[in-house]
Amino acid sequence: MGPMIDTRFRSRLSLWITATLLLAVSCATPPSDVAPPDAGPVTIRAHLSKDPASLSLIGKTDRNAEILAAQITDSLVRYDERMKLRPWLAESWEFSDDRLALTFRLRPGVRWHDGRPVTAEDVVFTVERLRDPATENRVWAPEFRDLETIEALDPATVRARYSRATPDVLEGWRVPVIPRHLAGADEDLLTGDFSRHPVGCGAFRFVSYTPGQQIVLEANDDHWNGRPAIDRLVFKIYPDQRTAYQALLTGDLDILVVTSALWTEALESEAAERLEAFTYSSLSVWTVFWNQDGSNPFFTDPAVRQAMVLALDREPFIRSVVHGHARAGATSYHPDTPWASPDVEPWPYDPDEARRRLDEAGWRDRDGDGVRERNGTPFRFTLTMPAGSQRLANQIAAWLQQSWAEVGVAAEIETLEWQALRERRNAGRFQALSFSLSFSPHPDHLELYHSTARETGYNFYGLEDAEVDALLEEGRVTFDGEKRREVYHRLQRRLHELEPITCLFYFSSPVLHDRRLHGVTPSPLGFWQTTQGPRVWRWSDEPAGD
Repeated sequence: MGPMIDTRFRSRLSLWITATLLLAVSCATPPSDVAPPDAGPVTIRAHLSKDPASLSLIGKTDRNAEILAAQITDSLVRYDERMKLRPWLAESWEFSDDRLALTFRLRPGVRWHDGRPVTAEDVVFTVERLRDPATENRVWAPEFRDLETIEALDPATVRARYSRATPDVLEGWRVPVIPRHLAGADEDLLTGDFSRHPVGCGAFRFVSYTPGQQIVLEANDDHWNGRPAIDRLVFKIYPDQRTAYQALLTGDLDILVVTSALWTEALESEAAERLEAFTYSSLSVWTVFWNQDGSNPFFTDPAVRQAMVLALDREPFIRSVVHGHARAGATSYHPDTPWASPDVEPWPYDPDEARRRLDEAGWRDRDGDGVRERNGTPFRFTLTMPAGSQRLANQIAAWLQQSWAEVGVAAEIETLEWQALRERRNAGRFQALSFSLSFSPHPDHLELYHSTARETGYNFYGLEDAEVDALLEEGRVTFDGEKRREVYHRLQRRLHELEPITCLFYFSSPVLHDRRLHGVTPSPLGFWQTTQGPRVWRWSDEPAGD
């Protein structure tokens, strides 16, 4: 599915035109009373919803930390906007005949921001450090669970040897590479000097970080792929979406992913006339994780988890609350990827069936107070969500609470700051969690579902199913594309039966930006971490294509 365009914007906002996954911009001359981002060097100001978990580039990663790392340093491979892995810091790679050994050749002449050369030893150090549990890396470290050895054959050559061959082995090499001579000097990567002033080899250099306010990067004149067209990239931290939107309208931000409510508001805003607008279908889904490890009496039964979804009328919510910028979800396999099973459909809205399944599971309202109970325990649980003032999260919470109340289930909403929620999540101390989850294009979701992924992966909710484990393991070693697709289709059918995670909505991402900002190339992966990214952005009064 390509980017979606709302034709109602024609009265207020210029539109981006669909061309497969790419968009070509149609711009007009901006109003003369709007100043450029800076009087001197070109500065583009972008939005972060919160402070990154860490600036160590590989440690304690969250979404914001990943966005920053992709600007500051490079990885051996990177996805392009069409979701194809391309050579990046590595100019080439080669597999052994048995596909157990993988050899990378680094690009010549690449330097760290301090002028030192990037070497194979830096790559080895990065992988070894991210595999250290103290680094708290749940994004990249699991990709190296089958890695047996890694060595620098010479300053430009890295060889990795695996215990078994897997078709997605290159995925792990998207990890940001960090300098051994600097990061290696810190005993604690998460709190040492490097995490306060990270150095990379990417298109932008780190300049400064003011917690709660902004992170400033500047163009790397010596980047191997050419100097960025903009001089400075400033990430401004606005936890409140409306505050960020007002900053966009007043010229204090230049690009912003907005909620559907703000997108709709922009339709009638004269202040938004100088903005471009587009939406794209992103590889993310709003989820509910049911803790089924036995620590609560509610969610160990698949029939109960299914009932919780059957109680939800998603289509009216999509139409009235998010103005069509979403689709009902079925599993974590996004329907825009080739791996999604065509015969796995989202659970329908059927409150009567939800009540029947809850009855059969022993949850009945025996005292007439409107809340079901079993063995004297009322079905009253806590749904934990990230704190913040984003209206959509609050709307989802209220809608879930009301929908479940109508079938006799009481949900209490708890909000936590992201770092507190993350720690609680990783420790498994919750009953149900709800937040947005993003995915890579590759189909291996072992770290999300496999029973061994409790400590280092994302199976913090306690799924243990032998069939799921077996299918995940089979998919990891199946190289034939059609056979592998069938494995993952069977996996999705099993996940649909178990409903260990409820994928509520696949959202599209509405974006507004100053029309003088050219070169923003979105894909289902967003516009921060592909081979294009901000390094190709430019600021110009000229219409695109001129």
